[in-house]
Amino acid sequence: MNRILGVFAFLGLILSLAVHVSALLGIDVSAKIPFVWLLHIGVFLVFVPFVFASRKVLGDKPTLSHIRTLLPGWVVAVGAVIVVYALVNFLLFFLRTQGGNAAIQDGHFVLLEHGRLIRELSESEYTSFRVNHVRGFSGHWLVLYYMPFSYFMFSKKPNP
Repeated sequence: MNRILGVFAFLGLILSLAVHVSALLGIDVSAKIPFVWLLHIGVFLVFVPFVFASRKVLGDKPTLSHIRTLLPGWVVAVGAVIVVYALVNFLLFFLRTQGGNAAIQDGHFVLLEHGRLIRELSESEYTSFRVNHVRGFSGHWLVLYYMPFSYFMFSKKPNP
């Protein structure tokens, strides 16, 4: 079962990476493929079993040293790079959103914060905000798929 979950997590990781790279290239994948948001659901399908499985081995509060004993060094290093990248990506995403979400309201492109109008947008700004939105989420997906992938595919039994 762990290998199956690992394969699903790998597929989610690859799809997330494709979406993320597309967003970095300025492509609004969500406009072309609305089902891209199903990657949210996929995260739960692999992350929840990862949490329960890893708790059986590592306990409720695993330390980094416990995790490092289960995984090859390169897997931990790649994971650290992905986490740092996701944090930087989130910071850039947050700064670029200006605290709002792009929407179409009464035929106008607008930037809203919890339903309150921040400002009107041009069509190109609207597209840019949507791409940034996808980039923000896909950066998180990379972490949330990589963790179960690495655990299910590369973990070994800890030494007593």
